[in-house]
Amino acid sequence: MTEYNNDYEHLLFYFAYKTFINTADEIIEKKGMSRQHHRFLFFIDKVPGITIRDLLKSMEISKQGSHQTLRKLKEEGLVVEKKSQEDGRVKELFVTDKGHELVTEINKAQNDLLQNIKTKVGNDWNAMMEEMASYRPGFQEVKYLKSEK
Repeated sequence: MTEYNNDYEHLLFYFAYKTFINTADEIIEKKGMSRQHHRFLFFIDKVPGITIRDLLKSMEISKQGSHQTLRKLKEEGLVVEKKSQEDGRVKELFVTDKGHELVTEINKAQNDLLQNIKTKVGNDWNAMMEEMASYRPGFQEVKYLKSEK
Protein backbone atom coordinates (compact mmCIF):
# COMPACT_ATOMS: atom_id res chain seq x y z
CA MET A 1 0.00 0.00 0.00
CA THR A 2 1.33 3.43 -0.95
CA GLU A 3 1.41 6.01 1.80
CA TYR A 4 0.05 9.38 0.79
CA ASN A 5 1.17 12.61 2.44
CA ASN A 6 -1.90 14.81 2.69
CA ASP A 7 -0.39 17.34 5.11
CA TYR A 8 -0.44 19.94 2.34
CA GLU A 9 -4.17 19.44 1.69
CA HIS A 10 -4.98 19.67 5.39
CA LEU A 11 -3.06 22.91 5.76
CA LEU A 12 -4.42 24.26 2.48
CA PHE A 13 -7.96 23.68 3.71
CA TYR A 14 -7.16 25.24 7.10
CA PHE A 15 -5.74 28.45 5.62
CA ALA A 16 -8.44 28.76 2.95
CA TYR A 17 -11.17 28.25 5.57
CA LYS A 18 -9.50 30.83 7.81
CA THR A 19 -9.65 33.39 5.00
CA PHE A 20 -13.28 32.57 4.24
CA ILE A 21 -14.46 32.73 7.85
CA ASN A 22 -12.38 35.80 8.74
CA THR A 23 -14.35 37.70 6.10
CA ALA A 24 -17.47 37.16 8.24
CA ASP A 25 -15.64 37.55 11.56
CA GLU A 26 -14.44 41.05 10.67
CA ILE A 27 -17.99 42.21 10.00
CA ILE A 28 -19.62 40.59 13.02
CA GLU A 29 -16.86 41.75 15.40
CA LYS A 30 -17.57 45.37 14.44
CA LYS A 31 -21.05 44.75 15.88
CA GLY A 32 -19.57 43.50 19.17
CA MET A 33 -20.32 39.85 18.46
CA SER A 34 -18.46 36.64 17.68
CA ARG A 35 -18.42 33.82 15.15
CA GLN A 36 -21.01 31.91 17.17
CA HIS A 37 -23.42 34.84 16.87
CA HIS A 38 -22.94 34.77 13.11
CA ARG A 39 -23.53 31.02 12.92
CA PHE A 40 -26.72 31.26 14.97
CA LEU A 41 -27.95 34.20 12.92
CA PHE A 42 -27.17 32.43 9.64
CA PHE A 43 -29.03 29.25 10.64
CA ILE A 44 -32.04 31.16 11.97
CA ASP A 45 -32.18 33.27 8.79
CA LYS A 46 -32.07 30.21 6.54
CA VAL A 47 -34.52 28.14 8.62
CA PRO A 48 -37.14 30.61 9.88
CA GLY A 49 -39.09 29.22 12.82
CA ILE A 50 -36.37 26.75 13.79
CA THR A 51 -36.80 25.65 17.37
CA ILE A 52 -34.02 26.23 19.84
CA ARG A 53 -33.68 22.47 20.23
CA ASP A 54 -33.32 21.91 16.48
CA LEU A 55 -30.90 24.81 16.15
CA LEU A 56 -28.65 23.37 18.83
CA LYS A 57 -28.90 19.90 17.31
CA SER A 58 -28.02 21.22 13.84
CA MET A 59 -25.09 23.20 15.16
CA GLU A 60 -23.98 20.37 17.46
CA ILE A 61 -23.70 22.52 20.57
CA SER A 62 -25.02 22.22 24.10
CA LYS A 63 -27.91 24.19 25.53
CA GLN A 64 -25.54 25.82 28.00
CA GLY A 65 -23.49 27.20 25.11
CA SER A 66 -26.47 28.94 23.57
CA HIS A 67 -27.95 31.15 26.28
CA GLN A 68 -25.56 34.09 26.07
CA THR A 69 -25.47 33.99 22.27
CA LEU A 70 -29.24 34.00 21.86
CA ARG A 71 -29.65 36.65 24.54
CA LYS A 72 -27.20 38.96 22.75
CA LEU A 73 -28.91 38.41 19.37
CA LYS A 74 -32.27 39.28 20.96
CA GLU A 75 -30.86 42.32 22.79
CA GLU A 76 -29.38 43.62 19.52
CA GLY A 77 -32.77 43.27 17.84
CA LEU A 78 -31.49 40.68 15.36
CA VAL A 79 -33.60 37.70 16.48
CA VAL A 80 -37.03 37.25 18.01
CA GLU A 81 -38.41 34.25 19.83
CA LYS A 82 -42.06 33.25 19.41
CA LYS A 83 -44.15 30.48 20.91
CA SER A 84 -45.02 27.73 18.49
CA GLN A 85 -48.66 27.74 17.38
CA GLU A 86 -48.74 23.94 17.72
CA ASP A 87 -47.18 23.80 21.19
CA GLY A 88 -46.86 26.90 23.34
CA ARG A 89 -43.99 25.35 25.30
CA VAL A 90 -41.81 25.29 22.17
CA LYS A 91 -39.94 28.44 21.18
CA GLU A 92 -39.29 29.23 17.53
CA LEU A 93 -36.64 31.64 16.32
CA PHE A 94 -36.87 34.22 13.55
CA VAL A 95 -34.52 36.93 12.35
CA THR A 96 -35.75 40.50 12.28
CA ASP A 97 -35.26 42.72 9.25
CA LYS A 98 -32.12 44.03 10.95
CA GLY A 99 -30.88 40.45 11.44
CA HIS A 100 -31.58 39.56 7.82
CA GLU A 101 -29.71 42.66 6.65
CA LEU A 102 -26.65 41.62 8.67
CA VAL A 103 -26.73 38.07 7.27
CA THR A 104 -27.05 39.53 3.77
CA GLU A 105 -24.07 41.85 4.37
CA ILE A 106 -21.90 38.98 5.59
CA ASN A 107 -23.00 36.64 2.80
CA LYS A 108 -22.25 39.32 0.21
CA ALA A 109 -18.73 39.79 1.58
CA GLN A 110 -18.08 36.04 1.44
CA ASN A 111 -19.67 35.72 -2.01
CA ASP A 112 -17.57 38.65 -3.27
CA LEU A 113 -14.43 36.95 -1.95
CA LEU A 114 -15.29 33.71 -3.78
CA GLN A 115 -16.22 35.51 -7.00
CA ASN A 116 -12.98 37.53 -6.95
CA ILE A 117 -11.00 34.32 -6.51
CA LYS A 118 -12.93 32.59 -9.32
CA THR A 119 -12.27 35.56 -11.59
CA LYS A 120 -8.58 35.39 -10.76
CA VAL A 121 -7.97 31.61 -10.98
CA GLY A 122 -11.08 30.05 -12.53
CA ASN A 123 -13.23 27.26 -11.14
CA ASP A 124 -10.51 24.73 -10.33
CA TRP A 125 -11.05 23.81 -6.69
CA ASN A 126 -7.36 23.43 -5.80
CA ALA A 127 -6.46 26.72 -7.45
CA MET A 128 -9.29 28.44 -5.58
CA MET A 129 -8.18 26.94 -2.27
CA GLU A 130 -4.56 27.94 -2.89
CA GLU A 131 -5.57 31.48 -3.77
CA MET A 132 -7.73 31.77 -0.66
CA ALA A 133 -4.99 30.25 1.50
CA SER A 134 -2.45 32.69 0.08
CA TYR A 135 -4.24 35.51 1.96
CA ARG A 136 -2.88 34.03 5.22
CA PRO A 137 0.76 34.75 6.06
CA GLY A 138 1.24 31.32 7.65
CA PHE A 139 0.47 29.57 4.36
CA GLN A 140 3.80 30.76 2.94
CA GLU A 141 5.55 28.75 5.67
CA VAL A 142 4.00 25.44 4.58
CA LYS A 143 3.75 25.77 0.77
CA TYR A 144 6.86 23.61 0.39
CA LEU A 145 4.78 20.60 1.52
CA LYS A 146 3.03 20.61 -1.86
CA SER A 147 6.18 19.36 -3.56
CA GLU A 148 6.56 16.55 -1.01
CA LYS A 149 3.30 14.83 -2.00
